[in-house]
Amino acid sequence: MRTLCLLAFGIFVGLFAYTYNLKLKTRALEADARELVNALQDEGDFLALMRAEVSYLSRPERIEDMARKTLKLEPIASTQLVPWSAVAPGWGAAAQTSSTPATRKDGIAALIAKASAQIGPAGVR
Repeated sequence: MRTLCLLAFGIFVGLFAYTYNLKLKTRALEADARELVNALQDEGDFLALMRAEVSYLSRPERIEDMARKTLKLEPIASTQLVPWSAVAPGWGAAAQTSSTPATRKDGIAALIAKASAQIGPAGVR
């Protein structure tokens, strides 16, 4: 009977130690979870702050004022304008006024025209 009582007492102490250890681990996990929730909330607040900062910094009127102060841009003078023929040679004033583009040598178009001429109007060779 004494052995049975000692065995029961040993099992009771073991269960008590296991329960206490489990309680400590649970409290540690709860503390970690609280820290993660707080960190997540802080990151959300920081993200909202950064979005507000981006919207403030990208305001058009702010950028316009900053461009005026730092770039010192002036209106375009008539001496800065260049004729279209100087920009794209081969596309003169006649090409600008006409609705069809200037004819160019195109190898693929020539092959297609040649093939269609060989086939004939009805598609028969």
